[in-house]
Amino acid sequence: MAMPADAPGFDTLSYARRLKDAGVDEKQAEAHAEAVRDAITQGVATKADIARLENKMDGMATKAELYRVMWLQTFAILGGVGLLIKLLP
Repeated sequence: MAMPADAPGFDTLSYARRLKDAGVDEKQAEAHAEAVRDAITQGVATKADIARLENKMDGMATKAELYRVMWLQTFAILGGVGLLIKLLP
């Protein structure tokens, strides 16, 4: 039972071995180690989680830039239309 990639810093194999050395049944020791790992890693962000968030944020920045450009163009057009209206007799 090796430490999974999503449980940084918690070695389930060593934990289960310590329980077995203390007299705990092998299946129970492994189940307990997995349960502890699951409890510890709940809510822990992995590198993959962070990468997904960064990608999402990059996309949001791009969208925000597009919206800003669209609004600037809209105001420029409205300003131009306003000037044309003032020039009409």
